[in-house]
Amino acid sequence: MALSRHHAAMVRPLSVQEITSVAQDFDFHVNQPLQQWFRAGKLLLTEAAICEQDGNLQMTYLYLYRHAELVMSKLPQHPEYQDPKYKDDLAQARRALRRNLLKLEQLKPRISQEHQRYVHAMGRRSAERQRVEGEGENQSRHQHTRSEDGMFANHEQALNASEHSELAVDLAHRELKRRDLSRQTTRQAGISPSTVANRRRGIIAGPSGPGKMIDDKRDGPGVDDGVREVGRRLHPGDGQSRPDGAAPSRNPASKPYNYPSVPTKEEIIDWRNTPALQRKPIPSARDAPPALPAKHSISTVAPPIPPKPQLARTSSPQAASPPSSPPTAHPRPMSKYTFKPNAFTESGKPLRTVLLPPDLRTTFLNIAHPNTLRNLETCAILCGTLISNALFINHLIIPDQNSSSDTCDTTEEGDNALFDYCDGADLLVCGWIHTHPSQTCFLSSRDLHTSSGYQIMLPEAIAIVCAPRHNPDWGIFRLTDPPGLKAVLNCRQQGLFHPHSESNLYTDALRPGHVIEGPGLKFEVVDLRKS
Repeated sequence: MALSRHHAAMVRPLSVQEITSVAQDFDFHVNQPLQQWFRAGKLLLTEAAICEQDGNLQMTYLYLYRHAELVMSKLPQHPEYQDPKYKDDLAQARRALRRNLLKLEQLKPRISQEHQRYVHAMGRRSAERQRVEGEGENQSRHQHTRSEDGMFANHEQALNASEHSELAVDLAHRELKRRDLSRQTTRQAGISPSTVANRRRGIIAGPSGPGKMIDDKRDGPGVDDGVREVGRRLHPGDGQSRPDGAAPSRNPASKPYNYPSVPTKEEIIDWRNTPALQRKPIPSARDAPPALPAKHSISTVAPPIPPKPQLARTSSPQAASPPSSPPTAHPRPMSKYTFKPNAFTESGKPLRTVLLPPDLRTTFLNIAHPNTLRNLETCAILCGTLISNALFINHLIIPDQNSSSDTCDTTEEGDNALFDYCDGADLLVCGWIHTHPSQTCFLSSRDLHTSSGYQIMLPEAIAIVCAPRHNPDWGIFRLTDPPGLKAVLNCRQQGLFHPHSESNLYTDALRPGHVIEGPGLKFEVVDLRKS
């Protein structure tokens, strides 16, 4: 099922079988560090929690099922799976899995009922249409058709965010305000945000009942058997939906590719979120991306980083306040909108729209300016949330980092602080931004490897490059898919900067693309650097 390319679109509720088919459609790469996949699982559960709060049970089911597929079927294939240092991470993932498998059982009949209701309604509508056509009432037939094209099956109108950016920003501000109020209520009850997030993900023990957590003592040789049994109850007879328990073959001599990272552990991944089952025809080739001049490593010894601006967790000063009420031109309540994909990968897969605050880049450049004067790179992480099937970037997080003229890497403590903050605030990593103090605006081979970590399971992830001394002085990019993403993931060259034999590895994500600027979209700057 593909989204219509009309102004608004009709998307029927999916069956459980269709949702599980989409949930299983992701690539698992054993050359990515295992720790990255554990973090991916946590972010996947964050998306599930957001969808559940919004009442989107189908996407909640998809994310929870994909998490189960990852933990039960994919992780055991990783060469680091038996490494003792990951024992605690694995136990945590299994505890979350047990709780969420039970939740999947509870969601399944509700999703099936919604799908059947839609099937019956379409049957009645088809019968009525045949009757109307038989009577020659063309006007009534036309009205039926317009109603179908303009509404989702759950009465949500699908709009193009690029044509309705003002509405999208207004919707985001309202939804974020609602979530903030919910967090305030939680804090007043004496429960920390991190505790609430962990409970939603099934990480800590809860009360007895359908969602009861199994005690840590049960984490042992027999734990997978119990998990698989619950999984079989979800989809009996579905041989592909659950692993059979056989140990996958591994090559003990294989080693994960050591990706150069900005930051080192920031190669986390999210998961493609779209109910579309059919693919759009492959679009025509775009203009070639900027050339790939070599980045020459000058020296890894950098002068001291100058004092940073005193930035707290503040909203962008340039951001405009959201209107107190939706514009009069909006025909439906705010909660009844959703934004359809309006861009596609080279293979035809839909990309959700990413809305970017227009002044985020300027704010970042002001923060990076002291480093830029010293010919030092600066990096930051783009974080946001999912609202009405669009990704809104509302946080610019600057982790603790070490910089040179050609590199920028976070410290280990910086990684931990970054992920702790994202977990506590239910933020999704949507990409990264960094400077080229003296180089032109392009993605180097090292940048490509860093960006590939974001795009493995979140095709919408972006890389923003700022080159203030050149023209063009900035760009927003994504790896092509194909050929770029696969080529970079399969690259085994070890040099810091190395050429790739393939061409067309990345493309513009803004002109045209799935990224649009949202005037007035607020964002917060979170500076986690120590010095």
